[in-house]
Amino acid sequence: MVAPRRTSGPFARGPRGRRGQSLVELALTLPVLFFLTAGVLDLAHIFSVAGICANAAREGARYGATNPTDTDGITTRVIDEAAGAPLTLTASQVTVTTPSGTTSGSPVTVQVTNKVALMLAPALGLAQPTIVRQATMAIF
Repeated sequence: MVAPRRTSGPFARGPRGRRGQSLVELALTLPVLFFLTAGVLDLAHIFSVAGICANAAREGARYGATNPTDTDGITTRVIDEAAGAPLTLTASQVTVTTPSGTTSGSPVTVQVTNKVALMLAPALGLAQPTIVRQATMAIF
């Protein structure tokens, strides 16, 4: 005849002995999962800001193609386009250049520069990445 299984005492097997193992595994894997999650979110944030900056620069260049002498209007158009995304830009982050003048057929270039605040950069001691996007269109 088989002896009944012990459910308590120092030689008992069961959930009680495995509880400590599960806590140790959780303690070892949870920080890794947090870093991976934060990294994925930071990467998605960088791509989002890059797209917003590219769209804002394109909108400014489109406006500049019809009004090349209105640099304040071009800058305002870029800031407004980014604000609708929502991204806050200042006039110092927008550069408008017309290297060949403002005659028909000459290019107008709008450049947007933005530093991206990330979750992992301060924790790892890294500098904030800078996103630079530009768009060029012909004046008509």
